[in-house]
Amino acid sequence: MINNCLNCKTETLNPKFCSKSCSAIYTNKLFPKRKTKRKCIVCGENVISYKHSRCKIHQKEYLETKYDFIEDLTLEHYWNKKSLLLLPKSSKNSHIRLLARSHFKQLTDLPCHNCGYDKHVEICHIKPIRDFLPTDKVGDVNNLNNLIQLCPNCHWEFDNNLLTLVFPEQPKFI
Repeated sequence: MINNCLNCKTETLNPKFCSKSCSAIYTNKLFPKRKTKRKCIVCGENVISYKHSRCKIHQKEYLETKYDFIEDLTLEHYWNKKSLLLLPKSSKNSHIRLLARSHFKQLTDLPCHNCGYDKHVEICHIKPIRDFLPTDKVGDVNNLNNLIQLCPNCHWEFDNNLLTLVFPEQPKFI
C-alpha cells in the first residue's frame, strides 16, 4: 500500500514517513527543544545550557580565572581538599598535573622541545612534583619555568633519566 509522507507529502511504502530525516523534521516541529529556564548565578540572564550555572559572558570569565586562587595554595593545603583527602599521593599529584595542562594549553601547540615532533606533545614537569616540599605553592610547581612540552617518547625517556635536556629561553606566546 502506498502512503504519503506526513512531512514532505511524497509517496512512500512506509506507513508514515519516506525517510528518517522527514521523521525527525516532523517530530521536531511537534515537540521543539525545551529552552532552559535557569538563570546565571551572577547576573540573572539565561544560562548557556542545563549543565551550566552561568551565562556565556560569565562562564568565559569564570574559566579564565578558575585556577587563579589555587596557585597561592601550598601543596599540603591543596592535597587536604575534601575531594582529594582520601586519595593516595600519586593521585593527588595527578591533579597538580591536570592543573598545569589546563593552565598552559598553549604549550601543546608547540613541537617537542627535544626532537621537534609536532603531532602530539605532553606537558612535562622539569623538577618532579615529588621533589617539592609540602610547603611549596602549587604556583611554583606549575610555574612556566618548571614546565616543558615533550612528545610521549621523549617524556618517558626524560622521566626515566635516559634524556638530558638543554633549556634555552622559555617559548614566547603570541
